[in-house]
Formats: sequence, C-alpha cells, structure tokens
Amino acid sequence: MESPRLLEQFSQLAQKIPQNKIAKIITVLLVLYSAYLAALTIWKFIDEPASSGRISAAQPLTTSSSSNTSSINISQLVSLNLFGKEEAKKAPTKPKPTTSVAPKTRLNLTLTGIVADSSSEVSETSVAIIESSGSQDTYGIGQKIEGTSASVSQILLDRVILSVGVGYETLMLEGIEYSTSIPGSASELNDNIDVDAVDVGPTRPPRNTKARKPNNKFGKPAAYDREPERIDNRDDTELADSLREQREQLFEDPKQLMDIIKITPHREKGELLGYKLSPGNDPTLFNQAGLKQNDLAVNINGYDLTDMQQALSLMSELKELTEADITVLRDDSPVQIILAL
Repeated sequence: MESPRLLEQFSQLAQKIPQNKIAKIITVLLVLYSAYLAALTIWKFIDEPASSGRISAAQPLTTSSSSNTSSINISQLVSLNLFGKEEAKKAPTKPKPTTSVAPKTRLNLTLTGIVADSSSEVSETSVAIIESSGSQDTYGIGQKIEGTSASVSQILLDRVILSVGVGYETLMLEGIEYSTSIPGSASELNDNIDVDAVDVGPTRPPRNTKARKPNNKFGKPAAYDREPERIDNRDDTELADSLREQREQLFEDPKQLMDIIKITPHREKGELLGYKLSPGNDPTLFNQAGLKQNDLAVNINGYDLTDMQQALSLMSELKELTEADITVLRDDSPVQIILAL
C-alpha cells in the first residue's frame, strides 16, 4: 500500500512546482543554445576564405600573452587591397610644341640673336637675345620674358618657342620668315645656302692679303671702294688668352654675353645692313679687341651677316672657330679686325 501513497505524494509535490517559470527558463536556454550554434556556423564560413587568402601561412597572426584574443596584422590586411588600388593622378602636361601648335607670335618682341646648342632643344647652354619694350636681354630655357606672360620653352637654330598660357607660339629670328620647316641641324641650314656664293676663305688669312669684301647687297658701295683699315691682333697672346677664356665661359653660361658686348640689328628701309656693336657692362675686352661703339659688323670669316642663312651657319660653327676675321663699317669706312681665338 506504500506505492500508491508515494505516487499520490509525488503528484501533490509536482502540482506545487511553478511550471510556467520552468517553461520560460527552458525556452531561454533553447534560444541561447540556438544562437550559439548559429554563431559557430557563421564563423566557420568566415574562417575558411581567410585561410585561403593572400596571408601566408609562414606569417601567423600574433597573439597576446595576456589574453586569448588574436591581434590582427594591419599591414597584411592593407596589402590585400580589399577596396582596390588608388591610381596615381598624373599632372596635366602640355603637348610637345610643333609647328602646328606653335603659330607665329603676335607679341611685340624681337629675337635679335641666338646661341643654340643644336644637340638639344632644351639645353641649359642655349640662350636667346630678345628685345622687349625697348630693352634687350638674354633668356635661357624656362625664363619669363620681361613685360610679358610668355616664357622660353625651346631655343632652336632660327627661332624660339614661347610658352604662352596653355599654348605655344613661335618667335622667329629677325630677318627670317616664319615657316613650318624647322631646321634640326646646321647641315639642314647649309642645304639652303648657295655654297658657291659664300666665300668662306681660309681660316687664317695670310698676313699680306687684303680683307675679303662682304656681300654688299644692302651696304654702301663707296665704303668698299676704299682699302679697309687692317687691325691684326693675332700676335697679342694676352688678348688671345682672354678671348679664349671668355669664350669658354660663354659656352658654359651664354647669359654672360651681355656683359661683354651688345648686338643690335641695323636696318634701313626694312633692309638689314648689319649689326651695331656696343660694349657691355664690362667694356675692357671689347676695347682690347679693337672694336668701337656703333661699329657695324657686316662680315665674319667670309659669312655675310646681312644674309640670315649665312649668319645662322656661322652661329652653328662658333664653337669650332680658332680665329675671327671681322669686317665692320666705322664712320662709313671698312675696318678689318683679325683675332685669335
């Protein structure tokens, strides 16, 4: 009879237990367990791609000795380029100037002379003599021309390419017509010259010969009818050394030219008659050479300076000259000055 009594007592005890609270507790436990299972599943899928990524197995993630939390190697994550690579932005550049993009300039400038390095269009040893607002000065590559917004971009044998705003313009050497044909070397200039018409003569004129008469196309015939005064300074070794040293300095820094001599084209009725010479900031060498203020240079070593093609050819040979035979008009009289270089 004990068994029925025990069952009755257990039944009475079960009725006293709060079943609603137990059900809620069980429900909460089931939810937490389900969340735990879901988290395990998600982390499993996340870990698999990471293990097959670019992070090498030879470079394990570092762990802290004070906790089990893994510390992530930031440099490795950055190297993955998860958001792609940023392409470097290139600064906008001007197109290389050509005849099609460098028309004749309308700026009020005069290109009176060029000392160009034919081996490079942007050589630091090239210099242009440009007159602006009545003032003549020398300019190298990249220099801004006084009184304008233009700067020198290239110095060629017969022209200067100017950088003006976002474009380019061409400034031709005075006496040369603008053309789309740009001579790239002295040989191209010589191809345009009638060699038979140019009497270059010997490099060192014999001491008993007369001066070679320059082409007198635009000169004064009466002046050349007279025997020229002859000044032969080749035996002046001190002068020759000074000229040689100064020439080497000019090749290194052509901007020093204005310190020695100033050269200005002289025209009458639009025709080029020669180049007026005047001393620069230091007149010492100018005077020692036998030159005088306002001498009109018309010929050098047989090259007619009133013919721009011949003058350009002379410019291309300046570095090779060992002597200079200069004919100038002084008070309407020809004077021949011979210098050793």
